[in-house]
Amino acid sequence: MNKAIRTIFSLSAILYALCLFALLTGSRGYRKETPSYQNSVEKIQQVLALIGKEELEVTLPHSFSSLPPRTPVTLTADIFVEEGDCLYVKSVYAPFKVYIDDTLLYETGQEDSYPKFMVDPATTIIALPLDGFRDLVPFRIEYLSPKTRSTLAVSPFLVGRLSDIFTCLMETMGIPFIISLLQIAIGLLLAFIALIVTPFERKGVVFLYLGLASLAVGLWCFGECNLTEILIHNPTLLYLLAFMGLYTIPVPLLLFTITIISFHNEYPLRILCLVDLSAAASAFLLQLLGIVGFSQSMYFFHILIPFSLLFLAGSILYEWVRYQNQAARQFFPPVAVLALSAAFEVANYILRFTDVLSSVFQFGTVLFMLMSGVIGGLFFRDALQLKQQKQQLAFEVSLMETQVKEQKKHYQVLLQNAKAVREQRHDLRHQLAVIRSYNQEGDRKNLADYLDTLVEQIPSDQKIIYCKNIAVNAIVSHYAAIAEEKGIACSFQLAVPEHLEQITDSSLCVIFGNLLENAIDACLRMSEGSMFIRMNSRLEHEMLTITMDNSFDGRFTEKGGRLFSNKRNDFGVGTASVAAVAAQHGGGARFEADGLVFLSSVYVRL
Repeated sequence: MNKAIRTIFSLSAILYALCLFALLTGSRGYRKETPSYQNSVEKIQQVLALIGKEELEVTLPHSFSSLPPRTPVTLTADIFVEEGDCLYVKSVYAPFKVYIDDTLLYETGQEDSYPKFMVDPATTIIALPLDGFRDLVPFRIEYLSPKTRSTLAVSPFLVGRLSDIFTCLMETMGIPFIISLLQIAIGLLLAFIALIVTPFERKGVVFLYLGLASLAVGLWCFGECNLTEILIHNPTLLYLLAFMGLYTIPVPLLLFTITIISFHNEYPLRILCLVDLSAAASAFLLQLLGIVGFSQSMYFFHILIPFSLLFLAGSILYEWVRYQNQAARQFFPPVAVLALSAAFEVANYILRFTDVLSSVFQFGTVLFMLMSGVIGGLFFRDALQLKQQKQQLAFEVSLMETQVKEQKKHYQVLLQNAKAVREQRHDLRHQLAVIRSYNQEGDRKNLADYLDTLVEQIPSDQKIIYCKNIAVNAIVSHYAAIAEEKGIACSFQLAVPEHLEQITDSSLCVIFGNLLENAIDACLRMSEGSMFIRMNSRLEHEMLTITMDNSFDGRFTEKGGRLFSNKRNDFGVGTASVAAVAAQHGGGARFEADGLVFLSSVYVRL
């Protein structure tokens, strides 16, 4: 099941990427030309509307409902124009023409003015310069209702200088606009951090997921904001960015949570993530084929996105309560805030608690990012520390296994010697009789030969004793045997007491074991030159000093005061463990290179 989900997930991701590329490519070439702009703003709300033969007075904003596709709707009003004024017009998925004093000033939404894969033109927002018009002039705008919906939404028109119109829009949309830019910047920053961290620590991918979530929300709010199109005159591109951001919001959030929280059963969330990604890919494909536009499919996502986030919050709550998962306990509040803000945003679209759509969810996302960023950073730090502790513990376990192995070898030698001694004691009486016989006969030559034979038969312990400390001696013996097998010349002059009350044998073994393991690995990476290891230690003035020189290939990397391991393409855990043990016992460690010789020095207070 897990393999099937991964396969479908990968195919959906590929489909999503291809459709994304095709949609963005198709939006090129439809950029609107920026009018040449030449101090109070007048809001035009009272207009006369003509629908077919029916006339009625309406107050903007107003929605004309139950309209067949491409129904002509004409709005007229008189506007007062001063020098340098502009006319701010917004059209939601509807072609329109603007007339001033019966003169065509601007038109958009013709069939060739937007890509073929779009059923209706994108939302258009523009500030038109009113050069050549003064005082009270008649204004007329002719709409054609959208094909993709039966409602034509019309916002109030604004007349004034461009700077004043921009200031007016900033008062209501400035904060969401700035936040959207901040979210995009944070998303890019987190993605950049992920690229740096992930090669060293796999869970660094959480920064990528969090960054993609921030980027998705930022692009949605940026593309939807009325201020954006005043600055970027490409409504099709903004239309695509807004909906692509909106439709992909749940996917990185789900992946972030699955990665950061070790769920006992993560299949429901992975399946939900697959559904969200497949739905987004399908929406992109349908838009690309011109079958169902984003403006139509968004109603489905108004249900799917809040459901996904509420389900995610419920899953985290269940994981927390049922299994006492501490990570779930920490991440439930930010996810709950996000889920509730998404649900409230859907209600805002229907009931219009505020005219600035997406603002509620945007602020909920900001709060989620702040809370998750802090918690995620602490979680990632703890994960790194736990990983290092596990690596050090695993190494200490391997050292203990090595000690046991060496002690078993020594014990086997003792057993063999004891067996040989028992056999010799059994034969001793006969041997003494032979010796007496040779002695009585005065046969010195045969007596000497016989004694030489007996001496050769006496077993001897060939085990090298490097120091008095049994544990350290076992570790050094182990790595010395490996070095001899690999052709590495070794020299040891060690003074380590048998018993030290101030430091445990396991801590000493961490120091000696890591130093020798790193030295052997460094020697084996050499492609030329002689391989050697020289280790010395001495005890003086209640200070145990350990020095080691070993050959290496000359590649030595240090970042932020930490050694970079060429073996694991990671920061060296071995040298860090040595330094940590030394620091715990009032000492320190130093590692440096001198040409093709690597120098290590460690001291601990006893």
